[in-house]
Amino acid sequence: MTGQDFSRRCGPAARPATGAAPFAADEIFFSRTDERGVICAFNDVFLRIADYTAADLIGAPHRIIRHPDMPKGVFHLLWEGIKAGHPIGAYVKNRARDGLFYWVYALVTPIDGGYLSVRIKPCGDLLPVVEAEYAALLAAEAAGLSPADSAATLCARLATLGFPSHAAFQTEALLREMQARRAAQSQGPDRGLEALHRMGAALRALRDEVAALHRILRGAGLLTANMRLVAAKLAEGRQTIGEIARSYGIALDEMQAHVAGLAALARPEGQHAACPEERALFLLCAARLMDQVCTDFQNAPAALEGVDHGAEAAILAAVATRYADEARPALEDLGQEARHLRRDVEFLRRQVVGLSTVRIACRVESGMLRQQSAGLETIIGRIDDLQQAIFGALDQIDGACQGASAAFRDWQITAPMAGQGDRSAA
Repeated sequence: MTGQDFSRRCGPAARPATGAAPFAADEIFFSRTDERGVICAFNDVFLRIADYTAADLIGAPHRIIRHPDMPKGVFHLLWEGIKAGHPIGAYVKNRARDGLFYWVYALVTPIDGGYLSVRIKPCGDLLPVVEAEYAALLAAEAAGLSPADSAATLCARLATLGFPSHAAFQTEALLREMQARRAAQSQGPDRGLEALHRMGAALRALRDEVAALHRILRGAGLLTANMRLVAAKLAEGRQTIGEIARSYGIALDEMQAHVAGLAALARPEGQHAACPEERALFLLCAARLMDQVCTDFQNAPAALEGVDHGAEAAILAAVATRYADEARPALEDLGQEARHLRRDVEFLRRQVVGLSTVRIACRVESGMLRQQSAGLETIIGRIDDLQQAIFGALDQIDGACQGASAAFRDWQITAPMAGQGDRSAA
């Protein structure tokens, strides 16, 4: 049964006296407000679920549907993002006119003159987690927690749940809801989105491994300093060992500088700042969702009091095009980043070969000394351990790069163009 069929069949008599308002998994609805949050337009699905007439909603504040179970901190975080120009995804519990509630996952987009909110029914596994977190926030706010502190508390909780920022959470949530929505309609998962999700996981693993290698190299400079000190005390081979220590130090510094540059590619700071893979995935999901709401609205009955069907269809289409246009270069940049990282790994491997050459020269020179130096042998042993640690870290980095590249190739093969989502993804 399609969302429109459901809408036609579920009139007022079908609504329960208490609990959740009827809301099918394949339904999608939207509302548009001005900059003050005054409702300017909507579709018929919104009217039925919220139990309002068109005349009730035109010109009404959007908070007319706010549920008292919603923490103020969530809206603080939402408004903080959209006022800065970021699209925001959030779980929201609303209240209908007759007192029933309905949960939505909302994609809120800043547009000229106001905001557009597109909503779907949450079907993924994150909603129970969200309900528990919102309940805890609500209790804390009742005890005096301010909206700003409530928002900060929510972000801290998301971090403990494995989401380093609200941007990371909203991307993961939107992906899961898009895939769960397809499953509820007996459709297979969107393989293009799955591939991008795998790529994101591989890139996050890569950043972790680069950070680990950076830590290894930061502590390696002490080895060359100690080698020079030992060389200065040698009765013979002092100059040769000292030169080897100098060469090893130069090679280490070059490698450390390169890795430091890669480590600087860490995720941007801020709750609304997404790293490249999150941004690309969020934009593609949003393009898919907007594509579907455009199709549904074009096929919906045109007669809604106070709503210009043609004008709203044009606004929806413009937002869909905007997301598609932003998704394409974001996806291309992501693929380019994966290719650059592979080249970086190859460069680092060549640098490690250079380190190995210097290390072998040091071992050879040490063996030629007539009087062995215990201190030098200890340092050489530590250099051997360092080489093994570096090789191990590079293997992990290379594996993550290969995973990212493979996932991106899968996306290129299986995914439709951004903006052609639910109509063509199978």
